Amino acid sequence: MDWPDDDRLPAIHTFVYSGIRFDPETGIAEFDFVHEGSSQRLCFTEGVKFPLPEGGVGDTELTAFLRVLELLYIAVGTFYYKVSAPPQVSITAIPLAPAAAAWAQQLYREGLAEYAHRHQLEHVLDLPVRSQYRDPVDRLHNLGGSGRTPLVGFSGGKDSVVALEVLKSGGLNPAAFTTDRRVKPQLEPLMRRAQVRLLRVRPRPDPQLKQLMRHTALLRGHAPLTAMTSLVGTAVAALHGLGPAVLANERSADEPNLVWRGREVNHQWAKSAVAEQALDRALREHTGVASGCFSLLRGMGELEICRMFAALDGYDELFSSCNVVVRSTDPHRTERWCLDCAKCRWVFLALAAVMPRSRLVQIFQRDLLDDRAQIAGYRELLGLDGHKPLECVGEIAEARIALRQLAEDQQWRDTAVLNELAAQIPPVPSDQRERAWRVDRVGTVPEAYQAALDRWSSPTMSASAHGGS
Repeated sequence: MDWPDDDRLPAIHTFVYSGIRFDPETGIAEFDFVHEGSSQRLCFTEGVKFPLPEGGVGDTELTAFLRVLELLYIAVGTFYYKVSAPPQVSITAIPLAPAAAAWAQQLYREGLAEYAHRHQLEHVLDLPVRSQYRDPVDRLHNLGGSGRTPLVGFSGGKDSVVALEVLKSGGLNPAAFTTDRRVKPQLEPLMRRAQVRLLRVRPRPDPQLKQLMRHTALLRGHAPLTAMTSLVGTAVAALHGLGPAVLANERSADEPNLVWRGREVNHQWAKSAVAEQALDRALREHTGVASGCFSLLRGMGELEICRMFAALDGYDELFSSCNVVVRSTDPHRTERWCLDCAKCRWVFLALAAVMPRSRLVQIFQRDLLDDRAQIAGYRELLGLDGHKPLECVGEIAEARIALRQLAEDQQWRDTAVLNELAAQIPPVPSDQRERAWRVDRVGTVPEAYQAALDRWSSPTMSASAHGGS
């Protein structure tokens, strides 16, 4: 394919979903996309290899899987749309139930808002997404109360570790799934520690994308990856006849990073409660599955999740919540933290509020709160400069709560970051302090799963557990 120069990309007028296929013998799905223009046509095919169940795929499971796969096709398209960001999207390959069509529109307008902000593409905020109508499924199958094995999205970070251990301790016997193009060396020891079955899904991006990147013709930017992960897990669960896909998205993901053109821009929109509810409605109407995918940790913030993680043994030298490391293409990279990104700074601060300094420094192999080079980054996390970083970090109020707490802790109060910033943090209202450590019940978590969460967290809910000593 001969790639156009940047000034020819505006000739593209429509992004088209043009075809979808699945081979039950190989487990390979293929998604076709076309950028239609007045003088050119750019075509892409994304492949996804799914793990197949032993003994082959049953008819009932295949039917459910194919319906979920259609929604995954929609989500994956947001990544390919970014090649040229044309003024309209046309989903011609499949019809969509009304809730699925509404979700698809949200996925583009809200899920790509950060991308639109980065490239000043204001039209994306009101992008028309056209599709054909399909009647909603009239019979629901509720996976939340099915008693089937839940499938936990496992990234190797603190949140997914907590979700997995909660379900294990609740007797729900979870399996796990991961989505990656290559085996990450950090994952194997984690799975040995967790002692659960792991199902791997392998995306196969169109190789032409690399050529586009080399020609700097690709408009890079954030896409709603959590929507893709959610649907990958739901699809794998359907294919194997398992229970719901369980994620570990938290309440803190609801806070936007900034406002642009009168719209909220939220780096974590795809993790938010609004996004989860929209996907649940789409799954109900389009696939006939209720509670097919939900976040177990939706009712809590980042600080409370860190407190729960701190109560675990055996993961300190294994887990990583650094997205720089996650995105690395180096198959031999073994370090777990880049030590100079917003996510590393946030995780260090949040964990400092719930565990001894010596333990935390052992995990990171550096004390980020005693490093003056980190002060500018912490100013952003604390809402003192700029806007909240465009990363998966906690709320500004949570960062302030943690730092003010550490300022009263003899372990931390003389560190470089505390010395510089503690006096600049305004008081945090009492309701926000209480909310930071609270576990709320949310309607999207099925009762059996909420009960497991309640049992796991109740013994250590006292305020004394919130100290850093």
